[in-house]
Amino acid sequence: MKYTMESDFAKHVKSSEQHNVYLLYGGQAYLIALYEKMIVKKALGGADEAFNLRRFDGDTLDLQTFYDAVESVPLMAAGCCVTLSLDPEKLDMGRMKELCAVIGDPPQTTVIVVTVKEPPARREKMNLLIKACDKAGCVVELGSRRGADTLRFLRDRAQKNGCTLESGEASYMVQRCTDDLQLLATELDKLCAYASGRKITRADIDAVVTVVLQARVFDLSKAILRGNFPKAMELISQLDDLREPAARTLSILSGAFVDLYRGFAARQANVPAGRAAPELGYAKNREFAIKNGMSDSGAYTAGQLGAMLEALAEADLRVKSSGGDDRVVLEETVAKLFLIGGRQKC
Repeated sequence: MKYTMESDFAKHVKSSEQHNVYLLYGGQAYLIALYEKMIVKKALGGADEAFNLRRFDGDTLDLQTFYDAVESVPLMAAGCCVTLSLDPEKLDMGRMKELCAVIGDPPQTTVIVVTVKEPPARREKMNLLIKACDKAGCVVELGSRRGADTLRFLRDRAQKNGCTLESGEASYMVQRCTDDLQLLATELDKLCAYASGRKITRADIDAVVTVVLQARVFDLSKAILRGNFPKAMELISQLDDLREPAARTLSILSGAFVDLYRGFAARQANVPAGRAAPELGYAKNREFAIKNGMSDSGAYTAGQLGAMLEALAEADLRVKSSGGDDRVVLEETVAKLFLIGGRQKC
């Protein structure tokens, strides 16, 4: 059984119903760990973990030991539980098929929980695992939540920690940290300790929250679009001080300008962001990227935007193929973007 909505899966986990096999995978490690903990607790029903819970790591997986654990009889309990943290690409196809055979036919007294926190780009082995778990139990992909759900998560967590977090400040946190719930939870706990029971402000977020690379490069793209050359150079210095590879910075910066070009195209075609985003393959929580692109691209022509993307592509090639100074390449590229855009204020 495949759960396509997290809300439906959450209802199942909280109910008395139970599957013998669970596959939890996706980009939200926080949600995977949360639901794994809930499933294990329900499967054991209060029984002693020391005797009825076995945990396995895919990096050191011995299939015979795993099979023995799955087939073991519960001790003074109604059932037992076996968990496996797995990277499918670290198993060859033969071992993956053996694993799927074990997972595909567990005893009724055993609950197996398989977690994949970084699904591989190559899907052959992952698809085999999904098929086996779907047939024997259930599968759920735990990816990015909707924007409103992420904001609610932050507000509720702040409230539990004795603080108040308004939606505007919660949105600002997401901008600075991305929508990774594990990172957001960690940074929010730091914020609540700093705020010590009062309302959290944007100044608190700036003072305490660690800004991820994507947010710093987003600030860099904003500085370029607003013609603020000194600010752009300052941000490049900060990225260099943090030893962020120029190739990564250029990759994220290129993505921001691709969003800008797509927003320009949507605006020219009179297509609203709510329709353009899904048609262009954006997740619901990234509709803002198209909205921002539509508003920020107003001062540019199609020719300028195309030239900017060409400059970024050339820089990416230079960084990956030459042994020169990557920071110089990044600074030269940003200077080119200012020249192409024809907007600069000192």
